[in-house]
Amino acid sequence: MRFGIATALPRPSAQMRDFARSVEAAGFDVMSFPDHLVPLAAPIAGATAAGVATERLTVGTLVLNNDFRHPVDTARECATITTVTDGRFELGLGAGHMKSEYDAAGIPFERGGVRVSRLVESAHIIRGLLDGEAVHVDGAHYRVHAEAGSLIAPPPSHVPMLIGGNGTRVLQLAGQLADIAGFAGITHNRDATQVRLTHFDPQGLEDRIAVVRDAAGDRFDQIELNALIQAVVCTADRAAAAAELAATLDADADALLDSPFILLGTHEQMAEMLAERQRRFGISYWTVFDEIPGRPSAMPDIARVIALLRR
Repeated sequence: MRFGIATALPRPSAQMRDFARSVEAAGFDVMSFPDHLVPLAAPIAGATAAGVATERLTVGTLVLNNDFRHPVDTARECATITTVTDGRFELGLGAGHMKSEYDAAGIPFERGGVRVSRLVESAHIIRGLLDGEAVHVDGAHYRVHAEAGSLIAPPPSHVPMLIGGNGTRVLQLAGQLADIAGFAGITHNRDATQVRLTHFDPQGLEDRIAVVRDAAGDRFDQIELNALIQAVVCTADRAAAAAELAATLDADADALLDSPFILLGTHEQMAEMLAERQRRFGISYWTVFDEIPGRPSAMPDIARVIALLRR
């Protein structure tokens, strides 16, 4: 198994360095940064700072909003981070979903199908540039004409690409192109004012994995499966914790007890749950949240779980 933590808190240099090193020392494999136009750490700068402060830790984005950058610029930034971290970078890409961010920045928020189509074009351009290939694209959204190595200096090692989401077309793209397919189990309404637990139960996750498998064909066994754990609660009373969490998520408590996107229980129970979920779903890469408003960081509890699993 691999374990990641997603963080977005802006930290001064010494605090960022110390935090990244503490993540590494706790046994995490990846420290990643989300991409939202709010007063939080910017993902490219944050990943670079964490990468140069550590020796083993992989850093990444979870996930870059494709609409905020041109794919050539994204490829150039990713190539540089990969180089300065000696290959310890993974690129997570998504189609974007928060209308309020687009409105604040004056970026047109088009329907989901258009945003996903842009992501499809962009991901192929980025993959080609990072692999040092010639890229000639005259698409509906991007036009790039570059001979091999003419726009960016390809990094010295392969840059893993994570494509994450919940929609069918995004997960089909993950199956066709990505090294890592990311699952969250949730969908937002059009303006991201509501969260819907559309694929939050075991059957829902199996359905989304099947989308990736069908799109991947023979390459499915080469794709790492990642899940974003939405809540971690260390407790000896799973039923009470589920009931409390259900009130905040507007969900059924019994369904949360069975959800592969939730961890409720003692550290030993959490370790057993993750091992069982790996056997059932084939997921070997789990990401949890650092501190977010209204919820403490999952890092201390998952560090204990990592130690139990690797003992």
